[in-house]
Amino acid sequence: MPKKGTSITFSSGDAAADAPAPVRQRTPRGPSPQKTEATRHSIVDAAFAEFLEQGYARGTTASVARRAGLSKVTLFRYFDSKESLFDAVMQRHIASAALALQSSTLQADETVGAFLLRTVAPAMDEFDRSGRAATARLVVTEGLEFPQLPRMYRQHVLQPMLAHFRTLAELAQSRGELKDARLQTVPELLLGPLWLAMAHNTVLQPEAALNTGALFRMQVQLLFDCAPQRAQASPEAC
Repeated sequence: MPKKGTSITFSSGDAAADAPAPVRQRTPRGPSPQKTEATRHSIVDAAFAEFLEQGYARGTTASVARRAGLSKVTLFRYFDSKESLFDAVMQRHIASAALALQSSTLQADETVGAFLLRTVAPAMDEFDRSGRAATARLVVTEGLEFPQLPRMYRQHVLQPMLAHFRTLAELAQSRGELKDARLQTVPELLLGPLWLAMAHNTVLQPEAALNTGALFRMQVQLLFDCAPQRAQASPEAC
């Protein structure tokens, strides 16, 4: 026992032993890439619904956030404006279909006309039901006020599709399957049925709606020899 008046000192080792262990700070983790992508998709789907229902001018980012079950703060972490939202909608819901068509492969001995009937015509059948007709109509009706809308549509949908159709028309011409060589310079003719049906079914005579897919098939048959196989191609094949 130490004598009275004697001070007691502790070595640095004793003090370290009695000190509390330092608390390790955890770095907060962000959402996983899968969750981030899922959130992004839910926002784009909500924006698609908002624009189809309200149009571009009346659609709001606040309403998109509510539809997606998110706060506006969270929404703006993914998209910084209504314009960027519409661009994402255009790429996910509209341009994706065009890209899928462009990635389709011409089968051995398949005529170009038969290829178009096999790959593009079914997409035309779904043109109204998929929301693509409503989106194209929105671009037309609001494009003068918001010129960025037709610019996006040209970039993501129209120009890629026209380039695809021009390539197919040139291939058909080289094979002797094209009935009118002018399609190579005016591939817009293949999209004519789409715009005709949209205008007719929306404004001109909606009570007697035209079938977009049927119109497209007729157009292909007018422009191409479309027997299933090249060996069978003839002017009477369609």
